[in-house]
Amino acid sequence: MNILYLISYAGKAGTEKYVENLMRTFFAQGHRCFLAYMDGDGLPEKAEELGGKTFRLDLRASHALAAAKRLARLCAENDIDVIHAQYPRENVLAVLSRLFRSGTRIVFTSHLTVRQSFLWRAVNRLITPHDAACIAVCTQGANLLRGNGVKEERIRVIFNGVEPKPLPPRQNVIRTEFSLPEDCFVFLTMARYAPEKGLFFLLDALARLKERTDAPFVCLIAGDGELFNAVGEGIRERGLDGAVIRAGYRTDAEALMCSSDVYVSSALYNEAMSFAALEAMECALPLVMTDVGAGADLATGCGECVAPGETGALCDALYRLLSDSAYRRACGENARRRALTEFDLTRQAEELLAIYKGKNGCDAAEKV
Repeated sequence: MNILYLISYAGKAGTEKYVENLMRTFFAQGHRCFLAYMDGDGLPEKAEELGGKTFRLDLRASHALAAAKRLARLCAENDIDVIHAQYPRENVLAVLSRLFRSGTRIVFTSHLTVRQSFLWRAVNRLITPHDAACIAVCTQGANLLRGNGVKEERIRVIFNGVEPKPLPPRQNVIRTEFSLPEDCFVFLTMARYAPEKGLFFLLDALARLKERTDAPFVCLIAGDGELFNAVGEGIRERGLDGAVIRAGYRTDAEALMCSSDVYVSSALYNEAMSFAALEAMECALPLVMTDVGAGADLATGCGECVAPGETGALCDALYRLLSDSAYRRACGENARRRALTEFDLTRQAEELLAIYKGKNGCDAAEKV
C-alpha cells in the first residue's frame, strides 16, 4: 500500500513518534510511506532516513481548498491509497481532498483529550462521516470523540504500541551521574516544561512527600520547554533543591528508565497516550499516572492513577510505591507483561492496516 501521513507541525513530540513508529513498521512490511507537513523539524528527516518522500504544504485554514487540491494532486501523482491525518484540522483537509480525488481513503487519529468548541463539533458532524475510521488512542479519547461530534460508527480505539524487545538490564546511570547514594529512591518523569504536563503539581506532591518520609529520594525530570526556569524557581521555593534534578533534554531514555524505580506522569490535560510511559512499562517500571487520556488504561495493575491536580492523592501514590517494595515489584512485572501483550506495536500496525484496507468492519465512507 501507499500511505501518506498528514501533520501540520512535524517536530519531535508524541504524535511524531506515533507516525515514525508506523512508518518504520510499514516500510519493513514492504509498504510505501509518505509524509506531508507544513512546518517543523525532526520527523521529516526521520521519514527521509527511512526512505519516505516528504512534501511541504501550506495547511493554513485560510488556504484550505488550495491545500486540499494540492494534497489530491500529490495523492494522484504518487498513487496514494490512504491519507492518515493527525489532528482535526488535517482531517478536514484530507476529507476535502476527496473533492478532487475521490478514491483515497481517509483515516483520522485524534491525539487530543479536550472538549472542542461548538463550531468544531459542528465541523466534525459534517466531516467525519467521510472518514474510513476515526482512531482514539485511549478509552477516554473515544468518549471525547463522541462528545465532539464524531460519527459514532467511525470511532475505533487502537492503543499506541512499542516495539517488543528483551528486558534491558538494570543500570545506575542516574545515581552515578548525579552522585546519589546507592539507597536513594529515584522517581522519573520525562516531560516538556509546559503547563499541561503539571510539573508544579508534581513539585507540590514531592514537597509533601519530603515532609512525610525520611527515606532518601529524588525525582529526575528529563525534558525542556518554556517553563524550565519557572520550574527551577518552584523547586527552590519549595525547598526541593536536593530532591529534584532537572536533567534537561535527554536522548538516553532507556538508560534513565533502567536506573529508576518508578515512572511518574503528572499531566493535567491534553495528554492522550504517553510513549514515555509505554517505554517505562517495557522496562518493568511501575507507574504513577494522572487520570488524563490513557492514564487509567495504563496504570491498571501497573501502579497508581490519581485525579489531576489532587496533590494529596499524588503524594499518597508516590509514598505507597516508595515504601512498599512487594507492591512495587508486582506492579513492575505487570507493566512489563502488559507492554508486551496489550501495547505491542505489531498489534497496533495490524489493526491499522486492516482499516487502511477496508477490513475493519466500518461502513463505507460517505462520498463528499
